[in-house]
Amino acid sequence: MLKAINDEYHDNGISRSTFKRMIGKAKAVGIFTVYETERGNGSQSSNLYIFNRFPVNEPPEQKTMNHPIETINLLKTEKDQKIKKRKEEPSELNHTFVSNRVPQEFVQFVRCFFDDAKLIEDYWHMVHILAFDYKLLEETDVVVGIAIESFRQLIRKLKFTKAVRNPIAYFFGILKKKFCRYYDERLEEKRVEGIVEDEPILYTIAGETFEWDWLHGGSVKMVG
Repeated sequence: MLKAINDEYHDNGISRSTFKRMIGKAKAVGIFTVYETERGNGSQSSNLYIFNRFPVNEPPEQKTMNHPIETINLLKTEKDQKIKKRKEEPSELNHTFVSNRVPQEFVQFVRCFFDDAKLIEDYWHMVHILAFDYKLLEETDVVVGIAIESFRQLIRKLKFTKAVRNPIAYFFGILKKKFCRYYDERLEEKRVEGIVEDEPILYTIAGETFEWDWLHGGSVKMVG
């Protein structure tokens, strides 16, 4: 057969390896059946290729009809697995789930950038720590104002640079500077009004007296 093809196309047919490869594929899909023949002396002769007939109106086998059912079952299993995974994973809560201990003014501002209840509460926790240290917990308006201004400064830093590795820690640093500045300004006002005495603090250690001019940032010195 291969020789006849090459003769027909003047040696421009196909190679033997290509022919054998195509024969193998045709056998695999059932296009024809190959029978080996023998000569009278028992040696192998040429092969016999018989093309198979394909049914036209016969119904498909039961195995073929089951394929859609198996596919549906597979899809159902994958869907069940995805639903189970969603149930196992903790869902992210938005700003409406923030604790009522966090002032709404702060919540509404932060949610514009991070609509995550836990993250908003983490930022406010930093505010609460410093407000407690500076004894400002009763001055809610002042604390919220400082917190929002500090957060605005943080967002500006995040938008314009990539230097911030830990936003919450950076926010805490901004807060601390602003609380310290406010505390110093308020202390100075009280000193001017005479509410706080403008006198150094005297204290004794091991029988020696020291003076600390704390209002003016003076150093400690021994006075007697």
